[in-house]
Amino acid sequence: MPTRRNEVSYYPEIQQFIEAQLKSNFRARHWRELEVFWGIGELKTNLQRIINANPEKCACASAFAQRVPPLNLDIFALITDGIKFELLILEVKLMNSAGLKEWSQLVGYCLVSGAKYGLLVNIDNGASPRLAQILSTEDHLSHIKTIVNDANHEHCLGFMQWDSLTQNFEYSNLGLIRSLSELSNQLAAAFTE
Repeated sequence: MPTRRNEVSYYPEIQQFIEAQLKSNFRARHWRELEVFWGIGELKTNLQRIINANPEKCACASAFAQRVPPLNLDIFALITDGIKFELLILEVKLMNSAGLKEWSQLVGYCLVSGAKYGLLVNIDNGASPRLAQILSTEDHLSHIKTIVNDANHEHCLGFMQWDSLTQNFEYSNLGLIRSLSELSNQLAAAFTE
């Protein structure tokens, strides 16, 4: 009888798929080359590790890494062109249906860290009916605008399902970021501003 995997065992395949899709989308549209650096666990320490290991590409995130609070995340990606950077937070779940509690966790992590992008990913299952209904009707819960120190910030969030059999995403059309192509478009806009 096969052993049941835990959610952490899915992290590498999810990371590889997202990175390949983002880089492919950027190359296909002739946008500049981006690097994606992954971290698992505590944000502040892992950001410093990434920056120290890749100073030529990641020094642009140094000031951010100094001020960001320590947060224990499932997965995060530092996406950079060496001049600018964006942070993507992935909250990965392995449950029958991800609900408002899990969405709230992602929102909290994005607000506290200042990450512009966040994805709630449920492995082999979708969103609860209540979360699906809320995200379908309440756009402001996946496109959050804040003001911090007199500066406007936005947080763009989405919900996706990871199919462990096909090792591919099934898009739920929930949230502002409905697909990896949409995430690529959002990132392209951020890097061309």
